[in-house]
Amino acid sequence: MDATRPGVPGPTARQRSEALKERVYVTFTVLTVTITLERDAEHATAGGAALTLLLTVVGTLLAVFVADVIAHLVRESTLPSRAELAHLVFVSFGSLVVVVGPMGLLGLSALGAMDVAAALRASSVTLVTTLVVLALFAVLRLHVSPGAKVLVLAIMTALGLAVLGVELAVH
Repeated sequence: MDATRPGVPGPTARQRSEALKERVYVTFTVLTVTITLERDAEHATAGGAALTLLLTVVGTLLAVFVADVIAHLVRESTLPSRAELAHLVFVSFGSLVVVVGPMGLLGLSALGAMDVAAALRASSVTLVTTLVVLALFAVLRLHVSPGAKVLVLAIMTALGLAVLGVELAVH
């Protein structure tokens, strides 16, 4: 049961893991865009950077949603039920939360509290920290030896850096 909605079952472990997967993907995407914007920060405005981030996230999430609906159609040969559609929306659009920190920092920049480059740099740090925390929680929940947890975390870190490197090479 979902403690926030008595009588309504919460998402299953599988559904939560799907949402987490999308959140990690979107976080990497936002991080790449943020770092790319920071490279040219002297020509960027807070509003322009915020719009770029927002459009990137919304476009990515729409693509995820469409892909999930199509995958459901192919797998089940039927339209998603109301519950399945709600789950697809939860998985796809729950990741909008990833952009809250960067938008807040760019908002502070627009108000003159910091320059755009500093807001983008702080956003990158926030996003990397988010990825580290997500990875730590995932690894800590593993039912393996501490040495294996360290190895998994090292591999996840290397793969995360590789993903970031590839994405940055494209931009």
